Amino acid sequence: MRRMAKYDRSYSMQDAHGPNGLARRGTQRGCSRSKSTRRGNLGTIASLTFSQKQALNLSWRLLKPQASACFRKIFLELEIASPKVKQIFYKAALVDAFNKDDDNTATLEVHIKLTTKFFDELLATLDDENEFVAKIRGIGSAHAILAKGSNFSSDIWERLGEIAMERVCSHEVVTKTREASRAWRTLIAILIDELRGGFEGELRQHRKSSSTDQIEMGKVEDEEELHSKLQQLRMDYNQTLPYT
Repeated sequence: MRRMAKYDRSYSMQDAHGPNGLARRGTQRGCSRSKSTRRGNLGTIASLTFSQKQALNLSWRLLKPQASACFRKIFLELEIASPKVKQIFYKAALVDAFNKDDDNTATLEVHIKLTTKFFDELLATLDDENEFVAKIRGIGSAHAILAKGSNFSSDIWERLGEIAMERVCSHEVVTKTREASRAWRTLIAILIDELRGGFEGELRQHRKSSSTDQIEMGKVEDEEELHSKLQQLRMDYNQTLPYT
């Protein structure tokens, strides 16, 4: 089982105090930062109540006009936390400077626009967990290509989740109601977990395919080497035959 992100989804469905009345650690600005837990204890979209789904949609409508500024802060903080991300955005910006025909989806600015659109689509699938998860995993798997050329790694997703959790959960629109705060914590926790799952799953497929290709290439090289050696043996043998 892959290592889970550092978010306890069960926290998002409870008060800040556990069943024994003890305050949980790791709470900051209304957000949960607990250690990894077993999947069986984690919340899912199905665990969200009707009122929490309503709170998500309502708070998103209020947050959306400010979403660009919020996501910009998140990505800029991620750049500071991860130089790899900064390098990816920097390279994309250079490429974009010479290509004005289409939007370069790898740039910071386009990422901000796409993230806003992504949340629009994501919140529309709250009642269909299969579609919800598939949509997130698709985004995660699409980033697997960055692992080789840009050293993109799973810990970047985790760091993104920590920053997003702080920024979104501390926003005044979200902190107005307890239901919205809990729902956003759950949503972000699941989001990062599935993004990472899609990324790591696709990465394993890439490595498996690469390993298979290397094995096949090795077989071809071995056969070619054997053929070459047999030819050399025949030549040596012919040279040792007595003239007739």
